[in-house]
Amino acid sequence: MTVRSPVAPVLDHPDRHLPLPGTRNLRDVGGYPTSLGRVTRWRTLLRTDSLDLLPDTSQEQLVALGLRQAIDLRWPSELATAPSVFARSEQVTYRSVPLLADDPTPHLGLVGMYRHILDERARQLIEVVRLLLVDEGIPAVIGCAAGKDRTGVSVALVLAAVGVPRDVIVQDYAWSSGMFAWPSEDPHLVDWRNGSVETESPPEYMEAVLDHLETRHGGARTLLRSGGLMDDELDRLVEVMTEPA
Repeated sequence: MTVRSPVAPVLDHPDRHLPLPGTRNLRDVGGYPTSLGRVTRWRTLLRTDSLDLLPDTSQEQLVALGLRQAIDLRWPSELATAPSVFARSEQVTYRSVPLLADDPTPHLGLVGMYRHILDERARQLIEVVRLLLVDEGIPAVIGCAAGKDRTGVSVALVLAAVGVPRDVIVQDYAWSSGMFAWPSEDPHLVDWRNGSVETESPPEYMEAVLDHLETRHGGARTLLRSGGLMDDELDRLVEVMTEPA
C-alpha cells in the first residue's frame, strides 16, 4: 500500500546538502519520516554525483563524517576514464556495482530507463542493499555520474523499503535539478559539471516509476524479496537506516 505523509519534510534542511568542493549533488537522506513511526538516520546514507574530482580536503571531510563505504553505480568505462578517489582508499571501502549493462535511455527515455532498472537489474539492486548491511557498511555513499538517475532509482528503492512515504521520495529525487542549477566557481569541477547545468529530474518521472514499482512488482519490499532478499535482511535494513522518531 502506498503511504503518503501529510506534510513533506523541508528538503533544504541545513544538514541535507553537503556542498563539498568536487561535487554538485552530494546529499544526506536523513530526517525523513517513515510509515513505522521512525525517521531515517542522519549521516548514514548519502547520495552523490561522481566522486572522481574530490580534492583531499573533501575526502578528509567525508571520512571525518564517518564514511565507511562508497558504492559506485557507474559503468566500467566511466570508472576507467574517471575513477573514484576512493577506489584505492585505505579508509573507505570502495565497491563497484554497475547498475546497467548499457544505456537504454536513447530508445526508452529516462522514465523507461528507470523502469528497466527495476525490471531487469534486481540482482544489482539487491547487491546494493546487502552492501549497506555488511560490517562497517555504513555510513555509505551511493553515486553515479550525475547522482540523479541510477542513484535516484536505487535510493528511492531503499527509502521505499524502509517505509519513507511516496511524496518524500519524489521530492528527494526532484531536488537533484536544483543542485545543478546553482553557479559554481569550483576549480575541481570541469566538463559537464562546471557552470549552470540543466538536468531533468521532474517529480512526475519518479511518480511514474513508483507507480510501476507498485503495479508490476508489488512495492519495494516485494521486489527485493522476489530477487532473493530475506525478511531478516529487510528488517535489518530498517534497523540500520532508521531510528525512533
